[in-house]
Amino acid sequence: MNESNGPKLRTLIGIDSSAPAHNALQALSDSTLAAACEVSLATVVQEPPLYTVDDTSMPWIPQEVFESRLEIENNQLKQLQQEFGEKFSSCEYSVSQGHPGRGLIEMSERFDADWIVIGSVGHSAFSRILLGSTSDYVANRSSRTCLVHRPATTDGEPSNGLFSRVVIAISNAESDTALPDWVAALRLVPNCEVHLVHVMETHPEYELHLLKKVAAYMEEVRSAAWKLMESTRPRLEALGMKVKPNLLESPHVGRAVLEYANEHACELIVVGDQDDSLMERVMLGSVSRFVVRHASQSVLIVR
Repeated sequence: MNESNGPKLRTLIGIDSSAPAHNALQALSDSTLAAACEVSLATVVQEPPLYTVDDTSMPWIPQEVFESRLEIENNQLKQLQQEFGEKFSSCEYSVSQGHPGRGLIEMSERFDADWIVIGSVGHSAFSRILLGSTSDYVANRSSRTCLVHRPATTDGEPSNGLFSRVVIAISNAESDTALPDWVAALRLVPNCEVHLVHVMETHPEYELHLLKKVAAYMEEVRSAAWKLMESTRPRLEALGMKVKPNLLESPHVGRAVLEYANEHACELIVVGDQDDSLMERVMLGSVSRFVVRHASQSVLIVR
């Protein structure tokens, strides 16, 4: 994160014509975090497919129509900059063409973004699990911290902040030490309720056979998990947050996190990305991948 002249967050916001994208922009601009954000509004226009006639490849739509679309998108971003720009530390915009997900990632790298903010539909289970969506592509393939924003579904509305109830799914991975730092960077509302959760993965198929042999080991694991949460707790309480540590045991870590977040009406789930490579993120799956695909809440993937 950029620390010059006070902490600033270089923020790339993915914009298209959808309501979720505009909801994400509106929510960020209305929050106390806005003044600390150096924003780039980014749109990627999908290039038209080609068709072949007599061994000649031609675009599906005339070039002048595509260029007109680029101009429309550019004008729309200019209007958004005029409408929201003054709320941010700075605000620029850019339009690119190509694959939307890949294009946003490339634009975030050129902008040297600290994080990417993208909107996503949060109410339809079908829409959340669609493969190939832009939000899914960016969240799982980018090497940068990513906020997938979904409108809050709880009755309480945060006041001058993005979220008022947050669950942090923390593990003993070294990368997860950055999770509290990112929660602090979000400048959440005073007295924000933070649920600090660690999920111990259980294996029921082995428990009966190994219960006596591993009982002492499991107690050590539980003790280490509590120590991890208790060592993290003061960093959040120093920011005025109400911290509630909880140790869960479940055969499925991602599902346990989602169930906990739903039960406690949390508006944001914060998870780390423990996968070391793009191939692992795309092919093997992870807790963060499961959570961002199935959550009805906003999800912050910290990298």
